[in-house]
Amino acid sequence: MIGKLFYGTQTGTTEDVARRIRENLPELIVECRNIYGVKKEEIAGAELLILGGSTWGDGELTDDWQDSWPILNTLDLTGKTVALFGLGDQVGYCYNFVSAMKLLYDKVKERGARIVACDISADGFDFEHSESLVDGKFIGLVLDEVNQPHKTDERIRQWALKVRECVGAIV
Repeated sequence: MIGKLFYGTQTGTTEDVARRIRENLPELIVECRNIYGVKKEEIAGAELLILGGSTWGDGELTDDWQDSWPILNTLDLTGKTVALFGLGDQVGYCYNFVSAMKLLYDKVKERGARIVACDISADGFDFEHSESLVDGKFIGLVLDEVNQPHKTDERIRQWALKVRECVGAIV
C-alpha cells in the first residue's frame, strides 16, 4: 500500500510529530511533507493518506491547509483510506481543542474516503469542547505537545497499531 503523510504547520511542531508518525509506520508511509504546494496528482497517487495539523484560533486549520483547501475540493477519494491526526492545547484552548481535525474529517468523508483509526479514547485529556469528538471518541490521533509532550510517543505508537490493523499491514 502506498501511503503519504501530509501535514500543515505554523511553528514546526506538527512537522516534528509527522516525522515521528512516519518513523512508527515506515512500511506504509513513502512520503511525508507539508501540504503547502502539493499538487492534486501527488495526493491522488496514494492509497493511504495520513493527514494532520494543529488547531489555530477558534478552531481553524493552519494557513498551509487553508491555501491547499481548493485542491481537496477537486479530489475523488473513493477507494482511498485516510487516517487523521491533530495537535492542540487542551489548557489554553480548551473550548476548541483539536477542532480543526474535524474540518479535515468532514472534507475527506465528503470526497468519498474511508476513514480509519477514528475511534480514539478521550481519556487522559481535560478540555471543555472539541468538534473532533464524534460519539464520545476522537476521530483521529490527538496530541498536546504543550501540556503532555511526555505522552506523545506512546499515543503515536498505539495509534499506529490501529492504523496497521485497519489497513491489514504486516510488520
